[in-house]
Amino acid sequence: MQQLNRTGIGMALALATIAGFVDGVGFVTLGGWFVSYMSGNSTRMAVNLVGLSWRDALFGMGLIALFVAGVAAGHLFGQDARDRVRRLLFLEAALLLVAAWLFRIDLAAAAIPLMVLAMGVANATLTRDGGHPPGVTAMTGALVRIGEGLAGAARGGPAAAIWPWLALWLALICGGAMGGALSLRWGGIVLGLPTAALMLLGFAARRDRQWHNPPPAST
Repeated sequence: MQQLNRTGIGMALALATIAGFVDGVGFVTLGGWFVSYMSGNSTRMAVNLVGLSWRDALFGMGLIALFVAGVAAGHLFGQDARDRVRRLLFLEAALLLVAAWLFRIDLAAAAIPLMVLAMGVANATLTRDGGHPPGVTAMTGALVRIGEGLAGAARGGPAAAIWPWLALWLALICGGAMGGALSLRWGGIVLGLPTAALMLLGFAARRDRQWHNPPPAST
């Protein structure tokens, strides 16, 4: 989060909320698998391999492969583009829009791959020059930063460093709660809501907007 300026942090929080929402829908639809949290899917895949549940293990492998493909596609699609953030927001929105339509016509199985690809794209959105932006679909790293910040504060350091990470975690939690609750009531068609949010973010993102703090001057 230190690499991002205030606008970039706001975008990261919005993306984390959307990712939580989509993952909530996916979790309800898949009965315990995730469309954005690949650490959880990796553990489930490993347990299924040991338990000789080959079909479930292969399903988990497929989700992970799709997510990695989404990240790669996001980097390639936005490569060298001045408006890469806008382009990737629109790409993620398009994937979720088609997924919502597939849910509408009772083709949930076809919607899931598009949701996973969209979550991969989300993780490529705020990357700059091959760097590693804060994850917006998994919060283990954010929780580690919160723990490190608390340890630093206990030694007399500033406590303010934990707040962006805490906000990022809470954004994902709130999004997941909304996505899970709404999909239990209306099904996967509620993906239209994050689609609309991504479209609004895309239209609001100016071509010349800088999302990152300038790199430190070399000595």
